[in-house]
Amino acid sequence: MVVRVCTPRAMMEHGNDGSVTGADRRRVLACFLVGVISACTSPASEAAPEPPAVDGWAPATGPSPQQPTRDAPADAAQDAGSNPGSVPASTTVDAGPQRAGDAPPVGQGADLGAPELTGADTPSSGGTITFQQIGATGWYPSRRDPELGPCDAYEQDGCCMARREVDSDRLTPWNEDLIMTLRGPMRVTQLAVYQPAAEARQSWSRVSSWDARATAEARGVELRGDLGTGASFDGAIGSECLVDVSTDTPFSCGAGSAPYCTGDSRNLGWSGSKLFVLLASMPHAHSPDAPAACSDGSDGNWYDAPWIGLSLGELVRAGAFSSCHCYARDPAEWWLGDGCGQLNAFEVVNDNNEYRNLEVFSTNFFGYAGYVGEGPCGEQCDVAQLDPAVDLIDKSSSSGALAGAVASPGMGPGAAFRRPTAGPRYFLILLDETSRTVQLALVHPERIPEAAGALLPALPAELEASAIDALLQLRLP
Repeated sequence: MVVRVCTPRAMMEHGNDGSVTGADRRRVLACFLVGVISACTSPASEAAPEPPAVDGWAPATGPSPQQPTRDAPADAAQDAGSNPGSVPASTTVDAGPQRAGDAPPVGQGADLGAPELTGADTPSSGGTITFQQIGATGWYPSRRDPELGPCDAYEQDGCCMARREVDSDRLTPWNEDLIMTLRGPMRVTQLAVYQPAAEARQSWSRVSSWDARATAEARGVELRGDLGTGASFDGAIGSECLVDVSTDTPFSCGAGSAPYCTGDSRNLGWSGSKLFVLLASMPHAHSPDAPAACSDGSDGNWYDAPWIGLSLGELVRAGAFSSCHCYARDPAEWWLGDGCGQLNAFEVVNDNNEYRNLEVFSTNFFGYAGYVGEGPCGEQCDVAQLDPAVDLIDKSSSSGALAGAVASPGMGPGAAFRRPTAGPRYFLILLDETSRTVQLALVHPERIPEAAGALLPALPAELEASAIDALLQLRLP
């Protein structure tokens, strides 16, 4: 069975202030996250689609690479005060939001170092979109074992949901356990994740890393999904293929697990402040450089539409489609997407309609706190005549942006990142609790700004807090 898919977004008729109009809202409601991705019928339909059968969804599963030693031990996995991997069947321990009680030790190992890149394209000027004032109080539903409860948010047909109260606005809920999902076509060269080494935030440690030059030496990370025919991930992700990226710290599903999940145990994501660094290119699906696709044709709504997304770990660990999960407060109204949320950091939108644009990224996030960002450009953004050096587009004029974009819950960025099809870029996703900021950046490996010099291209084991502050202040071009 083929499932048509898309991700919730404000579709086109957003206001200049980034607000979502009624027409936007109806389109947004037509989409639904399945595991870590949203599934929907044609966005042209105003009627809410019927959810697919459980066996109609193919979640990102597959062989798990061998578990290597971490850059830094998984102390952060015990943020809830108890290790969910050792939850007895009669006990309910909520694993999120997680807060490390002890600072992780200094990251082991030397710099990852800059890889030798062949066929790199014209050095480009880079781009940033800075989301400020991120985080909100409120609540979202969190699944619980129906035998144990509590079921104070929703209870019906064996679905038990507890109210997950959020009493802070410090980057919530994005300070919780997050797992990254990658969709192709994409070729990944390096991956690193940094987190504060102490509550005082004096330095940040590289807690997870993967490098295409030495895949067996990956640390603190597990990749699951469409990994190809090899024994481990080699960096190639084909069109409509999905790979989940998490820590290597197990979370035991089954009776008594909280948040509740069934089936095989999965892993925790990264909680608290974190910085994701991904060096990757995204060739078109028809390009000779594109990895083997996971689809037979080109009519799928994910065809040739790479995506870098972040979801709460609870949602990813839910696995296959289910009518009981944290995505919506009422599973019967799943299209509202008013639950635990999702961050579409870099998403190329296909959807086979007027919103299709395979050359630019859409960026937004949503959940119980509402919608932040803007809808996709569609035909509005024409990059055909743009200089190859342009990485950030002014959406109002389809010209190169003159400065980095800044957005907030009440104001859209007015800009979009350009998809790197001919060569690699560093994709940076920095989520900082202290400043309530989500900083996104696209950086060409041959034109690294001074503010990112402490991080790129070395990807060192340790970063001073001043290097993180410099990234937060970075505005490109």
